[in-house]
Amino acid sequence: MDLTLDEQKLLACFRRLTPAGKQELLEHAVLLGRKGDRMSAEPVPATNQCRLEPSREARPESAKEPIFTE
Repeated sequence: MDLTLDEQKLLACFRRLTPAGKQELLEHAVLLGRKGDRMSAEPVPATNQCRLEPSREARPESAKEPIFTE
């Protein structure tokens, strides 16, 4: 398994923690994971968007007619 340098540093720091520190870190990760699950289940309202009205103008370039060339 190939790890990036940042991932290797994280693993080295985790291995240097005391058992109590490892447990605290894992509990915090679980808490963040549960919080993320709750947040992703709720739809996020869009606040910086506007609704565009559909265009009613005729577009001859999109008409499905054969093109005649001489």
